[in-house]
Amino acid sequence: MNTNRFETFYDAVLAIVITILVLKIPQPLSPEWGAFFSNYLNIATYLIVFLSIINIWYSNQNLFQHIDTINNKALITYGVSIFLFSLFPYFASWLSLNLYSLTAETIFGLLILFANISHIISVVVVYGANKSNEKLKELNIKKTHFILPLLIIIIGFIISYTIFIPGIYLACLVAVVLSIIYNRMQGKEFEDTERFEALIDAIIAIIITIIVLEIPIAANGSLSGLLELKLEFIAYAVSFIVCFNVWNFTYNLFSIVNKINYKAIWTISLGLFFLSLIPYLTTYVSMNFHSFVPQCIYGIDFIIINVCSLIATYEMKKIDQSNSFLQEAFQNYNTYFLNIVFTCIFIIIGYYFYPPIIIMSCIFSIIVTWIFMLKKINLLKYI
Repeated sequence: MNTNRFETFYDAVLAIVITILVLKIPQPLSPEWGAFFSNYLNIATYLIVFLSIINIWYSNQNLFQHIDTINNKALITYGVSIFLFSLFPYFASWLSLNLYSLTAETIFGLLILFANISHIISVVVVYGANKSNEKLKELNIKKTHFILPLLIIIIGFIISYTIFIPGIYLACLVAVVLSIIYNRMQGKEFEDTERFEALIDAIIAIIITIIVLEIPIAANGSLSGLLELKLEFIAYAVSFIVCFNVWNFTYNLFSIVNKINYKAIWTISLGLFFLSLIPYLTTYVSMNFHSFVPQCIYGIDFIIINVCSLIATYEMKKIDQSNSFLQEAFQNYNTYFLNIVFTCIFIIIGYYFYPPIIIMSCIFSIIVTWIFMLKKINLLKYI
């Protein structure tokens, strides 16, 4: 079987899983810092699952760069992995609500453990079916890189059943960080960016569509009933533009880059994690539109997304210095700094005067970005 269609299906499932996870995070009970941070376990668990899935995706991408077909055995093992991934949203949410439940810890740990084992088996099957493929030998995959994270999770089980119940939770975090460090050590560069672009497109498309699911249905069929939800629709419109702006940035960036490395992939992925919080924050803002804390958190999230974009651009320029068009198009980082400084200023203004100005400042900074960046890129195309 040709891998192209399977890769598309596999990536689509992962994109859906890591985006619907945010729907399981409960809304804070009040527009206060304490109420927001009371959900830290839900967000932390979401981060662990997000990192785990992106890490496995990266490993899979690294593998599929060197093969063109897979057999039925590999298809079945990957199918098992997909089934386990699809369970993450449910059991991650369950664990977040019951961190000190040994049962919840055990099932979550087993899910992470078996997901990693099924991935390892898939890799072994692919290798077995491509013994004559010399390109696979270049990957230099070592058994210890797979086994050590599994051993850490098993140690977490021992800790949970003896001295500290959340031991599995912490072990899963350590295991995924260790796997990420291993992949970082490889320092791999990819000249084919299409699959990563497709993953970005899928994640952003899903984020945009699930935001609207958070808008409550009007109380009745009258225009007045619909207008009562005007703040919800304003928040949705702003979030739509924020998400579309990120897609527009990646589109323009990847239209001129020739290669991508590990740092750039993970920086953009981290930006996608914070972008995936937009549906959650949109609801939080719309429910407390005139409160400072929700507006401030939304602004901070927007700033972090811009910082990730800045770092990703810097990394791509560094690994592709011969790409004159890329170097010229992103010669400086003024637009990123402008977005960040602009939003910070309006957070201060929002604190003292009018909190909704913060979410509106995101729109203003995006408009400025489009005016400067698109004008420059279009000008360079004619040089």
